[in-house]
Order: sequence, then C-alpha cells, then structure tokens
Amino acid sequence: MTQPPPPGRPGDEPEEPIEESPGPPAEAEIIRQFVEHWGMMARSWGINPTMGELFALLYITGSDWTADGLRHRLKVSRGNVSMNLRELIAWGVVHKVHRQGERREYFRAEVDVWTLFRRILTERKRRELDPTLAVLDRAVGRIAADPDLSGRYLDRIGSLRRFFALINALAARVDALPPSELEELAVLINPPDPTPGPPAAD
Repeated sequence: MTQPPPPGRPGDEPEEPIEESPGPPAEAEIIRQFVEHWGMMARSWGINPTMGELFALLYITGSDWTADGLRHRLKVSRGNVSMNLRELIAWGVVHKVHRQGERREYFRAEVDVWTLFRRILTERKRRELDPTLAVLDRAVGRIAADPDLSGRYLDRIGSLRRFFALINALAARVDALPPSELEELAVLINPPDPTPGPPAAD
C-alpha cells in the first residue's frame, strides 16, 4: 500500500505566487523604467542598487509585497532582498505590514513625499555631509596651528569648510520644518506656472 508522504518541515511550503502580475505592456514598461532608474540612482549614491530597486517597486506599485514576491519580481537572491529590506526599514522609507491570520510578513513603501525627502536627506547627511565636515574641521585645525601651512591653505580650506557648514545648517533646518512649511518653501522656490484663463469673448 502506498504510504502517505511525510509531513513537510517548516519552510518546505511551496513558493508563493508573485503578488503583482506584469500588467499591460505600457504599465509594465513604466514600472520597469522606474525601477531601473532607482537602481542606477542608488548606485551613483554608493548604495546597493537592489535597495533602490526594492523601494521603487514597492512605491510605484502601491502594493504590499512579501520578500519572496519581491525576490521573484527583481530576480535577486533571498539574502539580497532580506538585507536591503532591513536597510530600507532602518531608513524609515519601508514599513512592515502584518495581516491578520497571515504568518508571512509584508512590506509597504512610505508614500508621503515630504516624509521620504526628510528621511533620505537625514540619511545622506549622516553618510556624506557629516563625515566631510568632520574632515574639513580637522584640516582647518591643523592648518591654523601651523604658520607654514596657514598662508597657503587656510583661506581655501576655510572657505570650503564654511560652505559645507552652511549646507549642514540648511539641511538641519529643513529637516526640522513641519510638512506645511516645507510645502510653502517649495512653492516659494518653485512657484507653479500660472494657469491661463479662458480666452476672452469677442
């Protein structure tokens, strides 16, 4: 008599279907271009391209995805997805979503653009601006203490240090603004084009 198959071990469940189908060709192409661009942009920032692609896919589809669904769609390894999702969560631009009665974890992108802007600004300031300013501070201190170097380098390095200090202060100020003031600032910097009225009647 044929014996029933042994019970599966945890983790032996069949792989789940991908949450999002590619959709119509035009839609699929828009998603592909958006995801690819964020991957290239992440690379230019010195960030793992998969991190940019994961965020882009979550954001543009507006759907909750599991890690396996993301892995299938982007054709990357499970470890790569897991590592970069953790980083996106640490940045505050992706959130875990728990569905009642589901064991699987889902992931959702932050969609408020001002929240995204502030969190990306904060992270890039921490990774790029703060270390640069620290290097310039040390350089200015050493140059100022050495008369042989002061005449040649102090003005040049000092002006660069003041510029980065200004950018640092602006970034901190923008990060502290509430969303309503950020929107007012955006309109002030980039006012919308005036909408032409209806043509005058003859």
